Amino acid sequence: YMYSAVVECYESLKDIIYNLLQHEEDKMIVSHICVKVEWSIQEHTFVKEFKMSGLPSLSEKLEKFLTLLQAEDDKLETLKPQIVNVLQDIVEIILQVMENLRLNTKKRGQRFVNIDTDFTVNKSVKEKVIRLHLLLTVKESAINVPQNLDARRHITFFANSLFMNMPKAPKVRNVLSF
Repeated sequence: YMYSAVVECYESLKDIIYNLLQHEEDKMIVSHICVKVEWSIQEHTFVKEFKMSGLPSLSEKLEKFLTLLQAEDDKLETLKPQIVNVLQDIVEIILQVMENLRLNTKKRGQRFVNIDTDFTVNKSVKEKVIRLHLLLTVKESAINVPQNLDARRHITFFANSLFMNMPKAPKVRNVLSF
């Protein structure tokens, strides 16, 4: 399930950012980053090639970005400069994480300035933004595990039984002797 959640987050974020951008050069930068990430995952070199120390700050910026995109439709136009700043920060952090990736990214202020927030008015896009925000921010806590050993044993048994391959029950006519 964790793998599916990570893939969903990645694909949703890629789709949201790509649809938000208006300039083809900005879209090319995003697509180049995505190609590099996908290639490194396929080659099993992601952890070796990228600096994982930048992920907490990236997560923080993504949370802020998605919070801004969740604003009311009439407020999105006034929040556009903040969205642009956070988007620029996200790309800057990604480029720092991908230290060996060299892109022609001019000055920071000239990139990712023209965005189209109108596509977020669509209900399905709003739901996608909300779902992505929840996937990135809701943390499962181990604090809620009961201290009572018997209760913990019951919960463990129940959780393990969810993933067991249970045999099919026999047909009633085969057990008529009962």
